Amino acid sequence: MDLLNLPRLDKAAVKKSFNRAATSYNKAGVLQDEVLSRLLGRLQYVRLDPASAIDIGCGTGRGVAGLQKIYSGAKVIGLDMAYSMLQETKKQFRLLSRKRMINADMERLPIGNNCFDLMFSCLALQWANDLNVAFQEAARIGKPGGLFMFATFGPSTLIELRDSWFEVDQRPHVHQFIDMHDIGDSLMKAGFSQPVVDAEIIKLEYNDFRQVLNDLKNIGASNADKNRNKGLMTPGRLKKLEAAYREKGFQDGKFIASYEVIYGHAWINEASPGV
Repeated sequence: MDLLNLPRLDKAAVKKSFNRAATSYNKAGVLQDEVLSRLLGRLQYVRLDPASAIDIGCGTGRGVAGLQKIYSGAKVIGLDMAYSMLQETKKQFRLLSRKRMINADMERLPIGNNCFDLMFSCLALQWANDLNVAFQEAARIGKPGGLFMFATFGPSTLIELRDSWFEVDQRPHVHQFIDMHDIGDSLMKAGFSQPVVDAEIIKLEYNDFRQVLNDLKNIGASNADKNRNKGLMTPGRLKKLEAAYREKGFQDGKFIASYEVIYGHAWINEASPGV
């Protein structure tokens, strides 16, 4: 099964979930903030002075603000498929700010070729149905010598929840994340050069099992698989799921949620300013 090209996601459901979560995202997105901070920190090791940058899948705009702080002279664009997320982004900036927002899907960017020196994406690429297309679009809008820097999730993400659901039924309940090595190959296929990809595991701890599910809901990370069970969570299913989770993801009195975070960067058209 080729997870790079399988149209497994219901994009309408993805958009609906993130629109609904726009106002709760910042409060619940503790992991997202931490990964964003680490990804922005990696830019300090890159020799790049972009005149223009775009945050692909910008969410509520914290990445846009972070990029603008690092590159004060750059024109920074925020792009997201969820309009309500962009509305939250706009609240961060003054009325006369030069920020720009684009409501679009990362797999169909309404942007011309060779527009940006920096393409940035933090924990959004996992919502692409075809990662090859998303990378091709990022390469297309980048200028020669431009940089693409991103973070996404790998296959060990939410492994405790995925394994616990298998004890309840055989329907997909947890997102199918793409392996780090496949991501590197996809970057090369899209025309990027000198790709560098690495990963780490971050574990969150929860006092209550329902907090695990509530956090996922409040950041918009709902199950959007086309083959998902669309029925409601019944008390019986919830009880069975929690019992399974206690066997697979309960340590030292805490419920554990693991996230495999994959970081990557690559250059456009063989022209690398270096790192």
